[in-house]
Amino acid sequence: MKANGKSSLEFDRLLEESFKKRKSIEPGSRWESKVVSIKNDYIFLRTKENQILGNVSTEEFKEVPLPKLGEILHAYFLKEESGDYYFTTCLHGDTITADNLQIAMTAEIPVMGQIAQETNGGYEIRLGSFHAFLPFSQIDLREKGKELYGMKLKFIVSDIQPKQSKIVVSQKKVSERERESRKRVLQEELKEGSFVTCKVKSIHKFGLIVDLDGIDALVPASEASHKRNSDLEKEFQIGESLRAKVQSLQWEEKKITLSVKDFLTDPWANAVTFKESDLLEGEIESIKPFGIFVKLNDSFGGLVPNKETGVPQRTPVNTVFHVGQKVEVVVLEVNPEKKQIALSIAKAKELKERQEYQQYLKSEETVESVSSFGLLLKKSLENKKNK
Repeated sequence: MKANGKSSLEFDRLLEESFKKRKSIEPGSRWESKVVSIKNDYIFLRTKENQILGNVSTEEFKEVPLPKLGEILHAYFLKEESGDYYFTTCLHGDTITADNLQIAMTAEIPVMGQIAQETNGGYEIRLGSFHAFLPFSQIDLREKGKELYGMKLKFIVSDIQPKQSKIVVSQKKVSERERESRKRVLQEELKEGSFVTCKVKSIHKFGLIVDLDGIDALVPASEASHKRNSDLEKEFQIGESLRAKVQSLQWEEKKITLSVKDFLTDPWANAVTFKESDLLEGEIESIKPFGIFVKLNDSFGGLVPNKETGVPQRTPVNTVFHVGQKVEVVVLEVNPEKKQIALSIAKAKELKERQEYQQYLKSEETVESVSSFGLLLKKSLENKKNK
């Protein structure tokens, strides 16, 4: 009798626990769950809270890789049937029923659909056996301009009007949610100095806008190339994958700054071909209050301080020189450690004048030499004639 009493109490306890579990899990509730088994038709998972064993159809992962054992998924509870708990990460195929669509709208569960055709003000979407409407305003900007017909995307059900048999969906909400989710992951993982892989989205004079796992980041022009005033459109292509280093993270301002210089060949890493006293021709890149920046070639440039421009002290430099002007300069100093080259226009002028003067002296000597020889030859010829 005691044993039977104990068994009865144990049964009552288990029944009460089971009842509590069922009561605590509502359709549409979101659960952090661990993948514990993978079969042909179902993935079995266990919720971290309450340890409820449930399943998700493998049909949901036709468009994406199957999760791995031990992986954490965020799944939504749909129903309990004959002791089995059915979850979903995204309504798909046969799981898109009228009841589930109502749950999906309330709980904002993603629904997989296919873009059928363009209609007035948007697109017609196939959701399993249902048809829905996607307004143009609810398309993610990343997708606009693409050929959308036939694409399979995730949507959020915004409105259901049974009398009009109308379902309205949003693709924009899903993209925003996914970006926020990736942002949270990146906030935990990224640190200044981390190395990442990104993809070029657009190219501008100020730098590259790149996609960093769904988040926009900037590679400033100064960090995109070792070349001075380089043409980024010639050096990079949209869609190109790059390795980069995280320079700064400003999450509140939504600013992530990267550099790709560490993965490019630095011209300063090799022996610099310029040396002191070299006379070179360059092109003025910019004029600053303290001097003139001169481009020597695609990789190197230098600074001509104001005192080395040859311009009188009270005369504005920009009244004598202009951007794009060709100038001759002399190398004053090459500093590989600071990656700086000091130049002089004044000394280039002095050197040029000195060279021209020396050339003049040589030409004068040659003229005198030829003239003396001519006189001697003439005299010699005259002597022979007289004989």
